[in-house]
Amino acid sequence: MAVVKMPQSSTIAIKLQKGVTTSGSPAYVTRNYTGKSTATDQDLFDVAQALMGLQSYTVADIARVDNANLINQ
Repeated sequence: MAVVKMPQSSTIAIKLQKGVTTSGSPAYVTRNYTGKSTATDQDLFDVAQALMGLQSYTVADIARVDNANLINQ
């Protein structure tokens, strides 16, 4: 039997540097936004860039997190 991956959802995880700690290390916060599982990587990146244009924090990282169900057929 073959296992089939059924995409469920995608999340755009944007890591922002919101300042520095008392020891001088960067302090980060992650903002998560729901995206369509069928969206291309470029589409999600473009959306993240547009959203971050509204932020005052520096963008440290943009990630795509996909969720899927595995079905044994």
